[in-house]
This record gives sequence, structure tokens and C-alpha cells, in this order.
Amino acid sequence: MLKGDTPDVGCSVALLKAGQNVTLEEYLNFREVLMEAIELITKSLEQSMGDVNKALDGLTQQEVSWSPKPDCNSIAFILWHMVRVEDMFVNRMIQGKAELYESAGWAGKMGTPPGDSGGGGRYSLEQLQAWPVPKLETLQGYRNAVRNNTLSLLKTITPSKMDELPTSTRFPGSIGALLSRMITEIAEHSGQIAYLRGQQRGINK
Repeated sequence: MLKGDTPDVGCSVALLKAGQNVTLEEYLNFREVLMEAIELITKSLEQSMGDVNKALDGLTQQEVSWSPKPDCNSIAFILWHMVRVEDMFVNRMIQGKAELYESAGWAGKMGTPPGDSGGGGRYSLEQLQAWPVPKLETLQGYRNAVRNNTLSLLKTITPSKMDELPTSTRFPGSIGALLSRMITEIAEHSGQIAYLRGQQRGINK
């Protein structure tokens, strides 16, 4: 690293791991960059949670089960998939642990397929149409359990952990990059849920 450069997370962690000398100023700058990144991830998750809560407010079970066409997703399916992705990324891929979907019995509570590592992302039309829609309250309970677990991780994550590779070889980047991918996907699905509410109820209803 050249003197005066602003260190990024990957570069600083690599230097520390290699045993190279890093000045106190460089290390403190690096820590600040890391904390800002974690704060950004946390705020993005909070914003998406608020958007989804607003979109779900007052919806009936029939409305969350509705889809525009037989080959389109419902609000319930999108929410389930979104939470499954977060559960998979944070627990299995980052921490190398069993997903709450299985370990905490949420698959059974919701009546959804057990052992589904893809979270419905690669479902065929037949699988989509056969998917059992959980009760919204139970689905929200799963969402809240997964989110609390994610926030606990973000409070304790270390610089070296952010630079590590996920336990899954399917993702070609660091854990920091995986978290960035996760908040992007959650934001996208939050918008889809709001759109499906609007299709049924109109603007601001």
C-alpha cells in the first residue's frame, strides 16, 4: 500500500494476514471503512424491513396468496424466498451452520418443503403451483427469527471475517461481497412485494 492511500477492507485484511507492517493510522482508517460498511448493510436491511411491513399491512391471506398469472409468484412466495436467501447466506454460507429453516423447525411450522436449499429460486412451474402457501403470521415469524440472527452477526463480525470466502464454493467472492449481494436481492424483492400489493389494492390503499 502506498503511503497516503485510503485502505479498502480487502487490502487491509490481506496486509494484516501477510504480517506486513500497517501503521496505526491505516488500521484505524480501515476499521472506520469496515464500520461504515456494516452500518450501510444494517440500514439497508432496516429500510427493506420497513418497506415490506408497510406492503404487508392489512393484507388478507387471500391477497398474499394471489398471483397475477399461474406462472407468476405471489407475495407469500416472494417473501418466503427472500427470507430463505437471507437464512442461507447468513447461516450456511457465512457461519457454516444449519439454516434456521431446518434447525429451528420453520419448514415444519410453515408446511413448506424441507431440505430446499435453493429457496424456490429454481422451481419449475409445477413446483410453484404445488407450493403450499404458509399462514402470513407464521411466515413473518420465520422472517423475524432470521433477521434477528442476521443483526446479531453484524454486531459481532470482524474485519478478517469480512474478507474470508464463504463456506460455499458457489459464490466467487468474499463474505463482504456476499452481504452486498444479499441486501441487493432483499431490496429487489421488497419492491416486488409492494408492486403486487398495488396491483390488488391500487395506489396507497
